[in-house]
Amino acid sequence: MKAITVKRVFMSVIAVFSMSMIYGCAGYEVNTKRGNIPGYYIRSEMQEADRAVESARQAGKDKNCPVEFKAAEDAKNNAYDVFRACHTEEGAALAKKATAMANALCPPQPAAAAPAVIEAPLALIPAAEPTPERMKYCISLNIEYDINKAEIRPQYNDEVARVGDFMTKYPTTTAVIEGYTDEVGSDDYNMQLSQRRAEGVVKSLEDKFGIAPARLSAKGYGKTRPVTDNASDVAKQKNRRIDAVIDCAIDIKELSAPPERLCMTLKVEFATDSAEIQSRYNGEINTVGEYMKKYPTTTAVIEGHTDNVGSPELNMKLSQKRAENVVTYLVDNFGIEKSRLSAKGYGSTRRVAYNNTPEGRQQNRRINAVIDCVIK
Repeated sequence: MKAITVKRVFMSVIAVFSMSMIYGCAGYEVNTKRGNIPGYYIRSEMQEADRAVESARQAGKDKNCPVEFKAAEDAKNNAYDVFRACHTEEGAALAKKATAMANALCPPQPAAAAPAVIEAPLALIPAAEPTPERMKYCISLNIEYDINKAEIRPQYNDEVARVGDFMTKYPTTTAVIEGYTDEVGSDDYNMQLSQRRAEGVVKSLEDKFGIAPARLSAKGYGKTRPVTDNASDVAKQKNRRIDAVIDCAIDIKELSAPPERLCMTLKVEFATDSAEIQSRYNGEINTVGEYMKKYPTTTAVIEGHTDNVGSPELNMKLSQKRAENVVTYLVDNFGIEKSRLSAKGYGSTRRVAYNNTPEGRQQNRRINAVIDCVIK
């Protein structure tokens, strides 16, 4: 009985001793002697600081951010100095701070935001540039002027009437009257002269046809847009001209006779990076085919335009292919002679809007048909 009691006491002592050993070693690990601290065990915070600094060194952070790395390493060394001086808890606390410093070295930098693309200001959009809802009916007025004069001589009233009668018939139309000169004279003088001549036509339309001033505007271009060289008197006469660009929201089928030039935007949309014409847009292209079939002396340039998404080279090729597919459609479905049609891709070079909004990009992605009538 006495032996059993002694045995029980011995077992209890062993249990208590084991528990005290486990509790006393919590937060310790085997000492690797990196910090020249004697003993078999060492506080884990000390060697965690060692490992964090060494890991940072292996990652190249001693070179990528050398100042911060040295500060972390110095903090680790200082923790060991304090620990060796028997300030165990203080040394362990300093080691934890050194570990945090080493782990925080060289944080990843946020990716630099792509620089905003600053578009150049829009160039002056030609009056003859159509919009999806309105075509441009363009005619040249065969008006000759006395030298340095802007008055319209009576024999040219019929030319002005071509515009006045059309705008009277279609009261929703508006018009830009454009004046041009040859190269004789100074730039400033020619600009002023062409403006006065355009304004003279506008005044005639207001006074003789009752066209409201709000429907008309005048723009002088001087000698900046010649249609031929100025090498002869005949060539100079061609450059001294008045053009009327009439903005129309009417059905092309209503036109009783073709103008010298008709510009229209086809409401055709393409899938991304595709030039295939979807069948739901056939009606838009049919409008051009029917018009050209009705007037067999007409010719047309089909223009392809894109926004600025993608490389300039890709956009140029894509716009060309889209224009070519419209030409092929007209040839195959309406029998239009290929000699009467041509395709021209402009890529993103002829913006009519800024490309920084979805709406602007949509305006720039377009197919224009520029139809010329050859009078025979």
